[in-house]
Amino acid sequence: MTLFKKTAIVLAAFGALAGSAHAQSNVSLYGLVDLFVGKSTTKTTLGAVSTTTGPGTSLISGGLNGSRWGVRGTEDLGGGLKATFQLESGFSADTGVGNAGFNRTSKVGLSGGFGSFEMGRQYTQMFLLMDGFDAQGTSSFSATNAIFGSAFAATAGAQGPALRRDNMLQYTTPNMGGFTGVVQHALGENGAPGISAGHASSLSALYADGPIAVQAVYEAVKAPGATGATAKSTGLGVSYDFTAVKLLAQFINQKDGLVNGFKDSGYVLSMSVPVGSAGRINAGIGSDKTTAAATGLRAGKASSASIEYRHDLSKRTTVYAGLTQMKFEKVSVTENTSKDQLYGIGLRHKF
Repeated sequence: MTLFKKTAIVLAAFGALAGSAHAQSNVSLYGLVDLFVGKSTTKTTLGAVSTTTGPGTSLISGGLNGSRWGVRGTEDLGGGLKATFQLESGFSADTGVGNAGFNRTSKVGLSGGFGSFEMGRQYTQMFLLMDGFDAQGTSSFSATNAIFGSAFAATAGAQGPALRRDNMLQYTTPNMGGFTGVVQHALGENGAPGISAGHASSLSALYADGPIAVQAVYEAVKAPGATGATAKSTGLGVSYDFTAVKLLAQFINQKDGLVNGFKDSGYVLSMSVPVGSAGRINAGIGSDKTTAAATGLRAGKASSASIEYRHDLSKRTTVYAGLTQMKFEKVSVTENTSKDQLYGIGLRHKF
């Protein structure tokens, strides 16, 4: 059976579910298709030898957001209590090939006056801080995506902040005068008697009222195994909307917890400027420094600058153009430097 036939069957099943459950609940199909024509190049210098690689001009899925489709819904249980669910899967819009299962989100929960409790595969609070305090929203062209998507992973032994985690339990408080708190705990799998399966826990506090927003996140990730290391991360995001310009800043610190491990310290500063009634210029700069935890010696450094223009043709359709450049220097026996550049123009449509 082809992927298209399988997708058609799934959609038909959800359509039937939505029709039969309409009287008691609200179920909706949604999605996003995002494609851009762009070019990506990487120049790597090892010692005195430089090499430039890249796929050339390509049609690429996911310029502003990853292409996806999903189903979500609520059921009114009475007394202010609701049951909620969301299933979301990503796909490559340039080829039509979908990811296995609901790889982006798969969760069920309850919400009411107490706040909400959800279980399943969900976004981490550290990623939501990065995304929420980035004028470009961690797009493919954003400095945040370049710095924290590459710098942490480029250093051997570092455990970079995850976008999502499986087996997650999440409690979110009600909004209390602008304050919202979140507690997350992701259970490990495949443990054994006396051997930890690992886990991840985080706390988040967000204040958002009018033009100002501030969020702080603490996360601890224990690796599986009897002697698994615990990586610890802290994040702070601040933004203020002056109407004529919105300024945003985020700061991330991390220790991977390994005996001969690394510490990372990075920041991204960004801004968003409205252009007319439908346009917006977003730009950002960022830097990250990696040091050896035991000696304090620099192991690597990353820096990035980005800019993009978005123009809304409607509430659902946006055209855009973007450019980002990132430089990463890794200190080793021989100096290793890479310079990445990505630019393109694209179209995003939500449904």
